[in-house]
Amino acid sequence: MRDQYAGDVSDVIKFAFLRALAGKDKTLGIAWYYAPSHDGRSDGRHLEWRDETAWRALDEELHAGLATLPERSVEALEQAMIWPEGALFHREPVPPRVERSAWGRRKRSALDAADILFLDPDNGVGGETEKHATFSEIRLLRKPGRAIVFITFPGRNMKHDALLQQLHERLSVETGAENIVTLRTNVSVPRAAGSSSYVQRQRWFTVVDPDAELTARAQAFANALVSVPRVRARLERLT
Repeated sequence: MRDQYAGDVSDVIKFAFLRALAGKDKTLGIAWYYAPSHDGRSDGRHLEWRDETAWRALDEELHAGLATLPERSVEALEQAMIWPEGALFHREPVPPRVERSAWGRRKRSALDAADILFLDPDNGVGGETEKHATFSEIRLLRKPGRAIVFITFPGRNMKHDALLQQLHERLSVETGAENIVTLRTNVSVPRAAGSSSYVQRQRWFTVVDPDAELTARAQAFANALVSVPRVRARLERLT
């Protein structure tokens, strides 16, 4: 997660989803996988949601908090009035590979009280890079009574149904998890500011170890999200 992304349309979806999962009875922990530098890309520019009524209706409190950020930064996100009571954060920048194990243990300690723990790397799960969480880190962070959520940006190297099945199967093998669901979202955003041409932005949110209540909350959120124009969403289970 980088400062340049703070408050874009992906943040609206992921924070609304996390708020829906946490409700009033779960402690939320955010592992930012923070990268303080700008990556030179134009990602994070889609702020059209601020002026669309349907995004406001999805979660009015979240909309108000994100629309009034004093600056686009992860620190500003942490201070915004958008989090369930008692939310925890780990913002220590992703270190070089040689220091990663100790960093992971510090993350686990800082977020120990979380019932739902969200991992927010730039590119999802992969190798030990600045842009990825790892399967070993998911194993490290699992514990009874906790669900782990992470973001994935699906690639184009295979059909997405097959890619999702592969992700679920590997998670099961690598972490031992038996219950896995993924919220698949697709948002059409303007190709450029003011453009009438749209491109698709796909974001997946995988939940490892959800209980029946969290799965029901995830399904309810998926049902609500499709009320937003130019958004598709569905919940997929490990099969």
